[in-house]
Amino acid sequence: MLHSWTPRYPQTKALSLRVSLSTLAASAFCTGALLFSFSVQAVEDSKSQLQSIQQDIAAKEKSVQRQKQQRSELLDQLQSQEKIIAQASRQLRETQNILTALNKDIASLTASINQLQQQQKQQETSLGAQLDAAFRQGQHNGLQLILSGEASQRSERILAYFGYLNDARQQAIEALKQTRSDLAQQKTSLVDKQAQQKSLLTQQQEQNLKMDGARQARKKTLTTLESSLEKDQAQLVELQHNETRLRDKLAKAEREAKARAEQEAREAEIVRKREVQAKSKGSTYKPTESERALISRTGGLGRPAGQALWPVRGNIEHRFGEQLQGELRWKGLVIGAPEGTEVKAIADGRVLMADWLQGYGLVVVVEHGKGDMSLYGYNQSALVSVGTQVHAGQPIALVGTSGGRGTPSLYFEIRRQGQAVNPLPWLGR
Repeated sequence: MLHSWTPRYPQTKALSLRVSLSTLAASAFCTGALLFSFSVQAVEDSKSQLQSIQQDIAAKEKSVQRQKQQRSELLDQLQSQEKIIAQASRQLRETQNILTALNKDIASLTASINQLQQQQKQQETSLGAQLDAAFRQGQHNGLQLILSGEASQRSERILAYFGYLNDARQQAIEALKQTRSDLAQQKTSLVDKQAQQKSLLTQQQEQNLKMDGARQARKKTLTTLESSLEKDQAQLVELQHNETRLRDKLAKAEREAKARAEQEAREAEIVRKREVQAKSKGSTYKPTESERALISRTGGLGRPAGQALWPVRGNIEHRFGEQLQGELRWKGLVIGAPEGTEVKAIADGRVLMADWLQGYGLVVVVEHGKGDMSLYGYNQSALVSVGTQVHAGQPIALVGTSGGRGTPSLYFEIRRQGQAVNPLPWLGR
């Protein structure tokens, strides 16, 4: 005990003790501050992650707004096209009605022409017979009258009668010819109109088919947009839910970080007192492994130079920066591997999280210090728990299909100061 100990050189020993105590106190204070700074760094990383998610949400909201605008424009186009189709349909119906009426007129005129032709033929036959009979009967009498110079009243009436008959027959013949010519012209005109209407009908049918095809294409595009919009909206809702969950985790992490920093400060104070007591007795205190882990921290992943281990060997299915969907891009690697394959820590660190996250499945996060961390998702199971100190190459999980994956694979990220970075430059061993 300090009060029963009598130094040989009181002033020198007392001064040395005060210096030692001051040094240890400063060391303890620095150690506590360092521990607290790492806790604060973890919280800052979570805040950066939250900011990144918020940026993704803002980008997705803009994408949804653009797609809504495109959908509105396509709806207007669809409405315009359907109006055109409706007008074409009405014109088509009118054309069909006109064509039907023209066909009836042509049929009626054709029948009338046939009837007139029959009538003309009969009249010509009858007229021919009359002319022949009149010629036979009246030739001698007429010639005789002319040659003899007889000018009797009876002879004049006969000549006048024949003249009237001839004029009437000639007029009838001319009238029939004119009627036949007029009807033929009308028939030709109607046939021409019928051909024109048929051509117009064909054009309108083609236009109707074209408009119908355009409408079907618009509907297909609209369906695609609807599906894309619904998917984007669902993803947006999911991201918003993820943000809410992350906010809750962030608040909890801040509370836990503060409590952990206070607890580590108390534990460091205990270690300091033990070292002081040992030194006061002229001996040294050797901290345990857990106490050394409490004080020492790793220096982060360092500059990317292929020095880190691969978490698992397999085919890289997706790379950092590749398009995921719309404006979303992959923020890590997806490595295909057999289910149950060991997932190994790429470097020394401490397990910050081992939990299930929507979209990532069972996730293990290892903190490497200085704001660097590695994330391992889609796992079948976790082999470590929060707070576990891990070494490079140590199995921490098993490859699986959690998070809705169809095939077994590992989702791997490296985050620096809360921002996802391309992990490939670090991986080499």
